[in-house]
Parts: sequence; structure tokens; C-alpha cells
Amino acid sequence: NLRDSIQAGTYSLRPNQSVQEITNELTQGKVATDLVTILPAQRIDQVKKAFVASGFSQQEVDKAFEPTQYENHPALVDKPKGASLEGYLYPEAFQKTAETSPKTIITASLNEMQKHLTPELRAGMVRQGLTVHEGVILASVVDQEVSNPEDKKVVAQVFLRRLREGRALESDATAVYGAIMNGAKPSLTYDSEYNTYTHKGLPPSPISNVSKSGLDAVANPAKTNYLFFVAGDDGKTYFSQTL
Repeated sequence: NLRDSIQAGTYSLRPNQSVQEITNELTQGKVATDLVTILPAQRIDQVKKAFVASGFSQQEVDKAFEPTQYENHPALVDKPKGASLEGYLYPEAFQKTAETSPKTIITASLNEMQKHLTPELRAGMVRQGLTVHEGVILASVVDQEVSNPEDKKVVAQVFLRRLREGRALESDATAVYGAIMNGAKPSLTYDSEYNTYTHKGLPPSPISNVSKSGLDAVANPAKTNYLFFVAGDDGKTYFSQTL
């Protein structure tokens, strides 16, 4: 008499379950789920590998990551058309069933990004003289350089001051990203358009996904006046006005 109560879906059942336990799962809709996790500070190529590792085929992942199909998403209104989704996939764990597509998870991640790109945050980035897309780029650099939220605000101030004064950002993270994305070994001397030691201004695109603290640091940087910072051997970040 449970025929009309059975709910569609994919279920994870065990041989040692009783008929009663199995029917309970089928009628209560306890659909088997798995998690696809987009980790913080990951490049888009790393996110793709995570999708494949969670059971999606490389072909369907490549198709799902084609950016043009998401161009009407509100989180991407400031992203240049045709640019990849680098920087816009917000890190989070998403539930996956046998029916879930990679595109569904990407859309959910973009929805999370939109929640963090509040009108207040967007306005804060504009106050710093940046477009929202430039703000996302800088947030990705800040997130790669330091992990402490308070340090992020000071690092954002350093980079913003450097931009205003026409100085090179001199970010190790951007130089390394450029090398890796060109198939080279991580290097600060590799000559790419992402090497902010040799090219002034922001890198051409974000260099990883971003965090709430990274976005907030760019929109609301510290009220300091530093030009330099370095990671100490003790794990602390030190700031200075002189080299």
C-alpha cells in the first residue's frame, strides 16, 4: 500500500537494511546526496578538477564552465563578456545527487557570489576608484597574499595606494599564477601579463575565487598608509612605509 507514496530519486541502500527500512527511505524521500566542494582561494582549473573528482565527466564539466551561458546572471553583470568564470565561483559545499548537473552547481555558486556582492559592497569598491570587476580581481590577489581578515584590510590598502601612485603591485601571487596558467613552474620572474613586478596596474583577471573577507577588505580597506608588506618567518605579516 505504499506504491503511491514512493518518491522519485536516487537512493543509497545497504544489503543489511530491512524491507521496512528501505520503504521508509523511499517514501520519506531520503535521496542520496553527495557534496561538491569549491574550496577557497582556488583557481578555476582546480575547481574543474574537483568537479571531475566528484563524478562528473571532463566533457560535461568543460561544457558547464563555458561562461557565455551565465552572462545574464546578476553576479556577472560587471564581468567582461567572454571572460572566464575565474574569481566568481564562490567557495562553498553544494549537495549533489545523481540528477544534479555541473551547471546547477555553478549556478548555485554564482548565486552565493551575488549574495556577497551587496549594493553596499559594490559602492565601497567604487569609492576606492575601482569597477566591481576590478574589485573582484584585487580581492582575489588579497586572498592569495594573506589569510587573516584584519591583515587583508591592510594589504588591500597597500595595493590600493600603489595603484593610485602608479607603482607596480609587486604581488608574488599574480606572478606565480601567470606562470602556472602558461604551464610553467611557479616563478616570480616568469614574464606574463600577470607578473605585477614587470607590469603596472591590476592583472587582467582574478587569480582565484574570493572570500567574503577579501571582498570586504577591498571595499573597506584599513586607514593606514603603508606601501610594503612581507610575511615573516613567524607567520605574521609585517607592514612598512619603506622598503
